[in-house]
Amino acid sequence: MILRRDESGFTLLELLVVLLVIVLVTGVFTTTLGGGFGDHIRNAGRTLAAELEYVSQRAVTTGKPQRVLIDLDQQVYRVEELPPPADSGELELPEHAENLNLAPPLSELAFQPVEGRIGEWRALDDADQVRIREVRLADEKKQDGLFAIGFAPDGACDPAEIWLRDDGGYDLRVRLVAFTGEIRIEEPEPETR
Repeated sequence: MILRRDESGFTLLELLVVLLVIVLVTGVFTTTLGGGFGDHIRNAGRTLAAELEYVSQRAVTTGKPQRVLIDLDQQVYRVEELPPPADSGELELPEHAENLNLAPPLSELAFQPVEGRIGEWRALDDADQVRIREVRLADEKKQDGLFAIGFAPDGACDPAEIWLRDDGGYDLRVRLVAFTGEIRIEEPEPETR
């Protein structure tokens, strides 16, 4: 059988070109949609968890209490530390020193920003698509204002949850376990409505 030019059909080259176009369009489409299914919030959560872990380790290695101060209104955070107490020299104790409160006054326990980049106010990764929705410390929930999460030199931390939300409505929880200092990233079950 001899094929004539006027018969309809596709050449192998035409089929390959169409297949290539379909693959390219599919690749671009899935890459664009991929961020809408939680990639940005997971990346921001992992980065935040890594920074919290760093602050925890910093508290242990420096022997100084550290804290992460979160400004929920501005959607930024920074790391602060408790400076060592000023050397006040040797003081003589009064005769009845057993009733003396030797704790430093609370006004002197002012945390100061850590030197370097971590002591500067920073936003989350992908801050244009992910925000800190809420911070929970024990029974207290905050959605605005300043909030601090403390890390002790023995590795313990305040029991806290940092809830993130992306522009697609997906939530992610970065949870700090009290006493152990363990930091977990958890995706809550979707609510059925």
